[in-house]
Amino acid sequence: MAYEIKGDLTVKRTIVADRRADQGLNAATITGAETLVRHSAAWQALSAAAGQDVNLPVALNVTPAGWRVVVQATGAADLTVKDSTGSTIEVVEAGRAYEFILTDDSDAAGTWYVNFLENADVLPASRYTITHNNTTDWTADGSDWKIETTAATHGRGTRPTFQFFETSTGNEIQVTPNEAFFATATGNHTFKVPGSPECRYEGKVIFV
Repeated sequence: MAYEIKGDLTVKRTIVADRRADQGLNAATITGAETLVRHSAAWQALSAAAGQDVNLPVALNVTPAGWRVVVQATGAADLTVKDSTGSTIEVVEAGRAYEFILTDDSDAAGTWYVNFLENADVLPASRYTITHNNTTDWTADGSDWKIETTAATHGRGTRPTFQFFETSTGNEIQVTPNEAFFATATGNHTFKVPGSPECRYEGKVIFV
């Protein structure tokens, strides 16, 4: 029921309004980027057949700090949650849910605290695996061969851990390349093997 004021209203203190009264849940199938706003439902259960972006609101528009939203990937594909400037905050893997809480609203991007909503102790470690052959997947780098994986691809942040395996007669044998590192600023990962003697191999890298 809506109420009307027929006379004067004097307010002695600030009115804090424009908050969500009903938190709500939005269950939807998306085929493109989903951009959230201040009044978007507090739980976003989004299904996508292919990877899509979920854009958080402009932080300046959802003040005061403390605004929050849950993004759940209910479809077959992952959802990449980004701030309003396009920077990736978290990749929500299919079947999982994360809560995003605005902790600093001093600029458009804001600062977001990310809370994984499932019990970590009952879930296997989140992993990303790339496989490679022993020829065309490698790029020449001086006298070495290298394989690079961007942070946007492996989705494990700026400080991933990783393991290397060589595929041999149906088995995965753990190996150590000649050099392996990630860029601390970006999380992009590179590993190398010598070109002489030829050391390229078929295998996989597992990022945790």
